[in-house]
Amino acid sequence: MEKKQILITTIGKFPHVGGKSVHIETLTRSLPKASNGKFSPKVLSFSDLGPFVQTFCSLPRVFKDIPLDFVLRRYFLKKHLGKEILSQVPLFLVQESSSFQLAEYAGKPFILTVHGSSCDEYASSKAIPFGGRSYKKLLQEEIEAAKRAAFVITVDTNLKNQILERSHIDGSKVTVLPNTVDTDVFSPEMNKKAQKEALGLNPSDFVTVVVRRLVPKNGVQFAILALAKLQQKNVKLVVAGDGPERKSLEELVAQLHLEDQVVFLGAIQHHRTPELLRCADLCLIPSVPDQNVVEATSISALEAMATALPVVASGIGGLKELLEGGAGVLVPPADPEALAAAWKNIIDNPVFGESLGVKARAKVLQEYSLDKWIGTYIDLIERTIEASTGR
Repeated sequence: MEKKQILITTIGKFPHVGGKSVHIETLTRSLPKASNGKFSPKVLSFSDLGPFVQTFCSLPRVFKDIPLDFVLRRYFLKKHLGKEILSQVPLFLVQESSSFQLAEYAGKPFILTVHGSSCDEYASSKAIPFGGRSYKKLLQEEIEAAKRAAFVITVDTNLKNQILERSHIDGSKVTVLPNTVDTDVFSPEMNKKAQKEALGLNPSDFVTVVVRRLVPKNGVQFAILALAKLQQKNVKLVVAGDGPERKSLEELVAQLHLEDQVVFLGAIQHHRTPELLRCADLCLIPSVPDQNVVEATSISALEAMATALPVVASGIGGLKELLEGGAGVLVPPADPEALAAAWKNIIDNPVFGESLGVKARAKVLQEYSLDKWIGTYIDLIERTIEASTGR
């Protein structure tokens, strides 16, 4: 059997903190085994470039209405594509629309995975104005990427609908493939008190975790505001993640006099996430819509569900799909009162919280299994190669 190298491309860093990196990591780990060695993945990312080039590319400038870091990253990554690599690669797995031009440059077919909209996410981060020339240019790139891709994968139904509305491509070309989680790695903890002690936490504390980047769309401030409304000193909020909002969130904690109850861990390596979740009693996903950016199939939520944690989340986007049917509690976004009420209900009713966790893990095992996820990828890869080579 001829082994085929599959090139996974991203103009972002890999590995890094975030759902896209976990997605790529899962692909690289699972694809060889699931394909019985037929496919060998290789990642080409911004991290493959030297430190000087990375610094140069990251300067905040705009060129022909496109953020210049996009232009420069693509330029240097194209130069990084050697003939030896290209001769072995029949297919690219493109992890954002901004890197589809690498596949076009190499003359290779590609499958586009949409984790979110680049133009909307850049507008949400205030890097470009919403609806401005840069926004429209990036939007046009997204449309072109969707049209030229052999197949498009979206991580939730909302993103599929957005892609179809914007690009008008045939719906049969788009597959909704929610994110997945390794349920052997993310599994329940039977002795939670011992796990809390091992991490230096009080076994009697009700530990609530928020594993999110500190950016506007993740709504972490609403978890802090809800904690203030609880007025229960034994509740600890552990925030694992970093980002541009950290300073303002720390100021909010100080303003509300919650310093003894909120712990900012900063960004943690993904391999440390399971032990954090195993010591927790509840996971919050307080996401909010921001500049057309709506939470997709949250990997943080999936990992908590697989660990049999009760999850309270905003009833938006892919979170609704994840938690419907009693697999968690959905509350209105940007509503600290509703978040606090759901939080208190789980604190006061531990049997209810435990039942939510059991249902959550069962749903992950049934609907978000790794085997089903990687099987869909392999099917699309094989169909794309067959269409491009005739065999």
